[in-house]
Amino acid sequence: MDHSFEDEVKELAASGNKIEAIKRFREETGAGLAEAKAAIEALVAGETAASPAATNSSDLTDEVIRLLERNEKIAAVKLYCEQEGTGLKEAKEAVEAIAEQHGLASASGAGCFGIVLLLLSATSLAWLL
Repeated sequence: MDHSFEDEVKELAASGNKIEAIKRFREETGAGLAEAKAAIEALVAGETAASPAATNSSDLTDEVIRLLERNEKIAAVKLYCEQEGTGLKEAKEAVEAIAEQHGLASASGAGCFGIVLLLLSATSLAWLL
């Protein structure tokens, strides 16, 4: 990780802009929310932030398929969102595309209520940061 980038996010966090530091870290590294939050906290504590491991897309796809096979579309969308750092809409579309590619039923409208609940949960988490 670039030393000037570390200094930038440390400065943001130290000046009370922890959320902005996390956003910046995610933009630069592609890390998920939890991973970025942990990295920023480590940097602020004077530790070295571990570089995020590249997501193995075939592992992610395999896990999404397993969840879809168990009719756990919301969990699949949440996992995709966390692993890829995407928004809910993009994650939902990607999960539906994976389902279609693998011949799995994915009711596109049936999970809307669950997606709304997931969005509310994510919003609540953002407030906690």
